[in-house]
Amino acid sequence: MTNYFERIVKVIYQEWKSSNRFTGQDHPDAESLACFLEDSLPAQDKKLIQKHAIKCDLCSEYLSAQFKIQPHLSLDVPVPLLEKVKKLVEGAGRENLLEIFLQLKEKALEIIQTTGDVLLGQELVPAPLLRSRKITEFKEEVSILKDLQRIRVMAKIQNKFMKSFSLAITVQDKPALKVDKNLRVTLIKDGLELESYVNESGSSFFDNILPGDYIVEVSRSGEVEAVIDVRVKA
Repeated sequence: MTNYFERIVKVIYQEWKSSNRFTGQDHPDAESLACFLEDSLPAQDKKLIQKHAIKCDLCSEYLSAQFKIQPHLSLDVPVPLLEKVKKLVEGAGRENLLEIFLQLKEKALEIIQTTGDVLLGQELVPAPLLRSRKITEFKEEVSILKDLQRIRVMAKIQNKFMKSFSLAITVQDKPALKVDKNLRVTLIKDGLELESYVNESGSSFFDNILPGDYIVEVSRSGEVEAVIDVRVKA
């Protein structure tokens, strides 16, 4: 008798599930996301959830939480979604960090990785979206912007034909979007302060920098407001 009722319940559930499948609208339910993580969904349903999760912060956060709980998971997940989840998992407590990793080429700059948005004409574009458009190289210069807690930072990097690069840091108060003259911008390499400027004009310019790993600190009265991790290789 028990098996009979189990079969009835299973049939009813399958019919209900079939009529309530995720179609790409709203959000997938928790069961669908769990099945996605277990890689047990049909290919069509899996693609719908992948497409939705790339654009949906709420579902990406849910998936990132599951990745924390289940680090052994190994799924065929699209690169943009995997990067988004990775940033959510690793980015806790790093709201004041902007990472920039570039390669100098003869007359171009290639973006290897960044946690900011890239200025493409008048449009700010996330790096994963640039890759989906197959855009990674920029002629001679590139500008990257990110909101970091109370301030907005834009880093403009210009290629000096593989030998060196220049770095312009523009900092604004985020709520008012105006120059905050109480900030100081400092370029650091290997723990040593190379140059430091008060943010009176809103922009600080560092020229003739050799490829390598640098940190730019934006501080107020000795307290760090933002950190820009700049890695450039030739």
